[in-house]
Amino acid sequence: MHKLSSSSVKVFSPRYTQEEVLEALRAGMPQLLERLPVQWVVLFGLYAKGNYTAFSDIDILVVYAGEPREDAFTLVKRTFGLAGLEPQVLSVEEFRAVLPVWQRMLQESISVWGGNPVGGFLAFYSQ
Repeated sequence: MHKLSSSSVKVFSPRYTQEEVLEALRAGMPQLLERLPVQWVVLFGLYAKGNYTAFSDIDILVVYAGEPREDAFTLVKRTFGLAGLEPQVLSVEEFRAVLPVWQRMLQESISVWGGNPVGGFLAFYSQ
């Protein structure tokens, strides 16, 4: 027996635009800076490239000064409060140790805090 197909199609739109994500991240920076000595924050991945979908994570890299802290990830998640936020939170030393892995991923990134996401920062911290 022939099965009828549904005439309705579910369309899912992204929860946030790239501009809304950047605005929310930048608005949360003063609060985060009170709790964590942030050196650098970048948006990377599909949201940075502009080809995100309703199912895309919001990928950010947060690099902070000082010793690694167990509470750093939670501070970032709670401060920004964006649904779908997937932060990678590293101390400067942790970041330096995995720098080669990040170089390619950060080629198409957007600086949220701390200046040029590839040129200046990667050159400085790879020394």
